Amino acid sequence: MDFKVEKFSYRLSVLLDDNNMTQTELAKQIGTSNVTICRYLTCERIPRLDVVAKIASVFNISIDYLLGVSDSKNIKNSNMDLDSDLNLGILVKELYSLENNSHLSKTQIELIKKLLLANKDFILSA
Repeated sequence: MDFKVEKFSYRLSVLLDDNNMTQTELAKQIGTSNVTICRYLTCERIPRLDVVAKIASVFNISIDYLLGVSDSKNIKNSNMDLDSDLNLGILVKELYSLENNSHLSKTQIELIKKLLLANKDFILSA
């Protein structure tokens, strides 16, 4: 998947307009500044995944839609394919590539995985 910052920027702009929301209002809701939102809209800055998730949550849309991966705004059932610890572990590995992260020890990586698995239900409900 190639992230297209222009598509993200366009969709964010449309969402703001459709919801009669200002950049400042969105910034307050997601805990950032209106300057940061402005930079997202002008393609000067690429948002972190956690910020994308917060924006999607504010507008009650899917992250895939916001990123331009899907044309559907509908949020998919987050428990659909993530019911097993194995699938959650694979997701973590794909998203964060912890094994290739040189500043974390194997013990730290295992601890992170255990914490994620122990809190799976909470994570998936967020």
